Amino acid sequence: MKKDHQDAILHFLMAMIGGFLGGYAIFARMNIFGSAQTANLIELIKNIFGANYVESLMRIGALLIYILAIMIATVLTYKSQWNLKHLVLYLEMICIVILGFIPEDIPPIIALYPCFFVTAFQWCIFKGAMGYTSSTIFSTNNIKQTVVSLTEYFLIQDTTIKQEKLKKGCFFGGTLLCFHCGVALSYLLWSIFSLAAIWFLMIPVSINLGYLIYIEKYAYPIPHIEKMI
Repeated sequence: MKKDHQDAILHFLMAMIGGFLGGYAIFARMNIFGSAQTANLIELIKNIFGANYVESLMRIGALLIYILAIMIATVLTYKSQWNLKHLVLYLEMICIVILGFIPEDIPPIIALYPCFFVTAFQWCIFKGAMGYTSSTIFSTNNIKQTVVSLTEYFLIQDTTIKQEKLKKGCFFGGTLLCFHCGVALSYLLWSIFSLAAIWFLMIPVSINLGYLIYIEKYAYPIPHIEKMI
């Protein structure tokens, strides 16, 4: 199997994890998306102008944790010799355990602090595959790239460019599919096991870690220092 294909499989598996975490956050914690900051910042502005200062502080906390995760991932990328892809998966295992023990009556935004941290960290380290930059924790740009690439495929006449557009569209479309398979799995497990559903995510995370170790050992070596793109 080619390195590009191995990278793509790992990327798709990470997208499934991202979808599970995002879905779980919404289903289990009152429709709060714990993988991005757009909605959090909008709610923060609303709470500030609505004089809801306690809620504002909780949302500022979520923002700071997200920023901290990005800063730590960036510093480690440049200053450490750790295998950061392994570190992401180990951090996700810790996050999974913590999330399952957080009581239902904890304010949802605070309950998702571990999710904000680990998804931001994942976003910085797993940045894409096959030469494409693609998020594994949310879908907006993946939708755009899928639609643009497939539309261009039907508009462009040059055969070589058409094939590249089709390849790109399939990659981003595959990312979307895997992400939402993770969301669907999250919903099905949450509907049965409630908050404890998050612990089932330990299985795909472990599979990802095993696959990553396998391709590093038997397929190709991954440098310990990975420069940011």
